[in-house]
Amino acid sequence: MVGTRWPGATHVPTSVDPAAWLGQRSTFSVPRADQAFHPHQTRPLHGMPAASCILDLIQLQDPSRPVRVVKEVRLRASVRAARVLFTINASVRAELIAGFAVEPESVIVLDMPVDHEMPARVAARRASAPQGRYVVAVGRFDHHKNLGRLVEAFTATRFAQTGGGLHLVGGTAGQLAALGVDPLPAGVTVRGALDLVELEDAMAGATALVQASLVEGYGLPVAEALMARLPVTSSPVPAAVEFGPAGLPVFDPRSVGSISQAIDETVDLVDQGNYWNRVDRESWVAALPTTRGLAEQVLGGLDRMKPEN
Repeated sequence: MVGTRWPGATHVPTSVDPAAWLGQRSTFSVPRADQAFHPHQTRPLHGMPAASCILDLIQLQDPSRPVRVVKEVRLRASVRAARVLFTINASVRAELIAGFAVEPESVIVLDMPVDHEMPARVAARRASAPQGRYVVAVGRFDHHKNLGRLVEAFTATRFAQTGGGLHLVGGTAGQLAALGVDPLPAGVTVRGALDLVELEDAMAGATALVQASLVEGYGLPVAEALMARLPVTSSPVPAAVEFGPAGLPVFDPRSVGSISQAIDETVDLVDQGNYWNRVDRESWVAALPTTRGLAEQVLGGLDRMKPEN
């Protein structure tokens, strides 16, 4: 924190997690300021001029209707309290305008850079060691991750029937069972919530990454895998279709057959050495946004809140 603090910035620590239950109990202790920037939609409610990031609308798809209603009320309050909104994909921007009566000029789609350091370590390991025979899925075990269909689709692949595996990273077998995946089929391994080194090992050893989400704000594992030269097949999350490279194998996440076919197609391309001939990673890397560009977008949005604007 100290090493990256802006000149003139003051760090005001808190022990309260704003995303936790009753996490907004610090609402009335937010330091006074000319304007506030909240990098997430879960934010204190206050009267200061504010900009907020609405990263996604996944919360509105909670399987429990009462929980969904409460989350929507809170999200609408956060949206109303902001003078400027940032998001990370065009579809969320369109939904905010259509469903939340937000003025189009007040919503900015941020261009998201991709971390280079972690993918570079994964790429180096992949270049120096043989890969395993498994595809990997990374993310918390939640309903929108579509893990039930992914597991069912995997068991129907030629890849599974010839000894290939599916490694699920980000949750526990108990969480997977709560989503209806129990018992685990042969070939499916739950790796749990991994630390960074373990995650890098899981990605470095994989044949490919599969992202089966029904919805995502972005889809960070897709971008990080591509940067690490780990082949990807994905549902149409923004990181794959809005911001991703040409030629990336995309499937319908609601179709078990489509997922199975995409996994086998991707593994075949990898085995034949043709994946990167199809997927134009080099053009994608050359056009990636930078952290400087992202900072300029945020500062430009905050500038819109000045009285003269």
